[in-house]
Amino acid sequence: MLKNQNIHLTLSSFVVITLLLISFLTYVVSPYLLSQKAYADGLTQENLPPASVGNRQASLFVKVNPPILTTDNRQDAFMQFRLFDAKNNETIQHVTYEITVTKGTSSSTNQKPLLEDFFHAHNGLLTLKIQPAEGPVTVYGQQDPFQNAWVADPGGIISVKGPVLLEGGLYHFHVEIFAIDNDRNIFIPENAPKYDSYLSVGDIYHNNWNYQNHSYNTTLVSYYDKISNDKINFDPMNQSFSWSMPFNWSLPRLQQQPIFVHEEMRLPKSWKGLGDNTQFNASVNGQPLSGRSLAIDPFSFPDAMVVHYLINKNDVLRIAQQVNAMVTNNSNTSGAKTNTTTNVMQFSLSPLTASTHQIATSSDLVTNTGGIHAAVSWSPNPLVPKTQSTVNISFYDPVTSTPLSTSNIKYDMTILDKNDHSVITKQNLIAKNATDTQTVTFPSNDIYQVQLQIKGLLKTGQAEDLTRNGLVRGYVVVPEFPSTYATVFIISAIFGIIIILQRSRKKEEQDYPKHEYRL
Repeated sequence: MLKNQNIHLTLSSFVVITLLLISFLTYVVSPYLLSQKAYADGLTQENLPPASVGNRQASLFVKVNPPILTTDNRQDAFMQFRLFDAKNNETIQHVTYEITVTKGTSSSTNQKPLLEDFFHAHNGLLTLKIQPAEGPVTVYGQQDPFQNAWVADPGGIISVKGPVLLEGGLYHFHVEIFAIDNDRNIFIPENAPKYDSYLSVGDIYHNNWNYQNHSYNTTLVSYYDKISNDKINFDPMNQSFSWSMPFNWSLPRLQQQPIFVHEEMRLPKSWKGLGDNTQFNASVNGQPLSGRSLAIDPFSFPDAMVVHYLINKNDVLRIAQQVNAMVTNNSNTSGAKTNTTTNVMQFSLSPLTASTHQIATSSDLVTNTGGIHAAVSWSPNPLVPKTQSTVNISFYDPVTSTPLSTSNIKYDMTILDKNDHSVITKQNLIAKNATDTQTVTFPSNDIYQVQLQIKGLLKTGQAEDLTRNGLVRGYVVVPEFPSTYATVFIISAIFGIIIILQRSRKKEEQDYPKHEYRL
């Protein structure tokens, strides 16, 4: 009887060990099965598509400084315009710009412009110094007697004071070229080159939330438009936020216009279970966001984790198709149309419920200016310290998701440890046809930050393109189990335990024949 009990006790111990080991493996490995994140910011400069002017390809370069504008920090903004020949990058001289500024994406002729006037730059470089203020628009300077256009000072600057960039939301800059080369070389209106650029001013919303007897401050920055009723909702049961903003989901409108929606939520890192996370559930009108559309930034603020919604035109069109299909189905079912979901963009944000504190190696990165995405992969997998590792990098367009294979990308690479100390630095690298491979050796097991500083795009026969420059940042975890490796590891461990159990049982049967412990 005692021998029989000993046998059952031994087998039970193996079962307990098996369950503990499986639980341990699941806990250790499961974080690596979660999706990987990156982070980013909004577009601040661009080269607009060229228009044919004789034997020239006239492109317009537009840039704003400072690059991030919000209602919390109203200050003078400098809008720079440069008309140049895309074939040789030469600035076109004596340019008169007709600039119209309206609020939002609407191109309706019934909308009263915030600014509509002519501006002339002798050297072709025009900078509008915009001073946001209530009241009518005032332009400071002198006007050309022939064109009646405001003439830039020797530095190319014209000051404009008024409601331009005063409120949060999207501003539409429509630019038509009135004249080039000399003051009397004026375009026929229908032949004038025309360009459209959009700039966002972020509306900021500060909220103080009471949760489990603690007070936490959050900040939401809405760049595309004001949020509905200036209200953010928080559900303490699942630590989820929700808000919405006015939005027109008309597919014809979205197909014709450039669209980029940027929402930014800042969560205090002191908020355990929420602000100290690195992975989140986020959705727009019920559609989950992932990859480059959802960016997690722990670097910009020492005390805040920043979650970026970076929704480009392709994302918006995909969601719009689903929204319109749902409205059509509801209409067919009820017999009456409803515009509830077609008039708003609805956002939700909550932490993942398991292993959210683990950091994974980033695979899809974006510059802080939104101009370039980088697909990054490492080998061997998992990475091993003090062993040569290989990183493969491919750069592609953030809007079309197509590789920038016609360009060579100039960049620097820096890898920092968790204390922000540089451990690897490589400068003046060239990604030929937008792809590159580099070798690095990590000094130890650690979480590293990788930085790629984009310094320019080179195309054969064209001047260097600096408009996509920016900084890419992401994580590298050494070592890190890939999902397939983790799965094999778990299965192998389980089979190993089963084999041990079988051998143990066989040995026990040999030591204690069955007839010895029958009752």
